[in-house]
Amino acid sequence: MDILVATDFSDNSRPALKQGAFLAEQLGSDLEVVHVVDLSAGDNAWRVLVETPEEIEQQGLNEARSRLEAFVDDTLEQRPGKVEFTARLGNPVDELLALAEKRDDPLIIVGTRGASRLKEFFLGNTARRLVRRGEAAVILVPPEAPTRAPKNLVVGVDFSSVSREALRRGAMMARTYDAKLHVVYGYVLPEVATFDGSMASLGSELDDLVAEKEAAIGQMVLDLGVDDVLGSIEAVQLPPAQAIRATAEDKEAEYIFVGTHGRQGVKRFFLGNTAERVIRRAPCSIFVVQVPDEE
Repeated sequence: MDILVATDFSDNSRPALKQGAFLAEQLGSDLEVVHVVDLSAGDNAWRVLVETPEEIEQQGLNEARSRLEAFVDDTLEQRPGKVEFTARLGNPVDELLALAEKRDDPLIIVGTRGASRLKEFFLGNTARRLVRRGEAAVILVPPEAPTRAPKNLVVGVDFSSVSREALRRGAMMARTYDAKLHVVYGYVLPEVATFDGSMASLGSELDDLVAEKEAAIGQMVLDLGVDDVLGSIEAVQLPPAQAIRATAEDKEAEYIFVGTHGRQGVKRFFLGNTAERVIRRAPCSIFVVQVPDEE
């Protein structure tokens, strides 16, 4: 596995770098730290009067590489075995995905908040756009995320091929660190216009529904052969994203695993995206497993 950590030199990106370095050291993986240069920032605007575009670009890349090394040394107590520093020009998402395409088993790690809150509000941040593109596995690291060997991993499932792949990837990490998987299914009951039965009858039907869903999750766990690292199974009457976050908080999880097709446009507007909703207020790092859309 090759690990790529994206940074914009902000304090909010330091936890992502720490986590990338930790995983690289633990897994014996190569670590590549990447910064995509924004030539519209700083004093570059007036430099076109005295320098050629090629000189400005080369100077920007040279400065970025120097800043990358300084940023890594300032953030980490010790560099992992092999670190590569990469500065690129262009769109951050495009450049990260282009770098990932050159790797056999890439993993992109990025912070969930960047240097500019205003820029994120209007343009969307790199983390969410990486999830939407749906082309590589991504770990999203909030500023408060812990950096330690995981003991509890939460996997959100909905019985799709996407969530099955998330369960497989979660099991791989659980086995590596002797951790436990906590599998959660969130559901919302449809509104009922009329109800002729008693409240006791309704309660019994809800209990049956929960038992049915938890049994189905248990069968999926057995079918995938991940029961050896299973910690718990739970069907929760909450919207999926809320159920996943609540379980992660309860279990003090280090990682949440979710799958996504990376839907875009109208399909995203109508269907929503649990992965993105989890990202907004997750208490720990989120491992987003990307699976090509089946449709």
